[in-house]
Amino acid sequence: MAEQEFSEFVRRKTAVVQSESGEGIDWSKRRADWLRELDELYARMQGHLTPYTEAGEIQIERTPIQLREDHLGTYDAHKLTFKIGCEKIVAKPIGTLLIGARGRVDLSGSRKTLKIVLLDKGGPVLTTKIEHGGVTEESSRSESSTGVSSVEGRTPHVVRSGMSANSAPAAAGVRAYA
Repeated sequence: MAEQEFSEFVRRKTAVVQSESGEGIDWSKRRADWLRELDELYARMQGHLTPYTEAGEIQIERTPIQLREDHLGTYDAHKLTFKIGCEKIVAKPIGTLLIGARGRVDLSGSRKTLKIVLLDKGGPVLTTKIEHGGVTEESSRSESSTGVSSVEGRTPHVVRSGMSANSAPAAAGVRAYA
């Protein structure tokens, strides 16, 4: 009996090490999926701004950057810079290996930064609370409820980190992250 218990102990400890080291995960696919999802996000952002770019009111610049993540190594991605008059807003990917999210892009302007996170459907619940002028708006989401269809079970959400509801009107329409 003791030998059987020891065998089970060894199997459990081996499984933990494999899980922690990332064995069994296709890291190339994970990176490729992240880069595809990032391109889809950027395409949606640009699509929402088409009337403004066609009118010459907003210019969008795509710039290559390098990201470095454990298990994925160093890889090429892009950031977008939106030029609106004298203002610049930058959409910069942070990465895909995050706790509670499958990816994150920071949307930064001169005053604040929005964190756009990619969540799995049925995964963690994201609760957002915004207080401004005595009015509180709170929402919880674990499935896509922004009117944007999710891709492969992923759900778009915008996290407003340390900002009031009206401090980033240019970014308010950027809610899609497939």
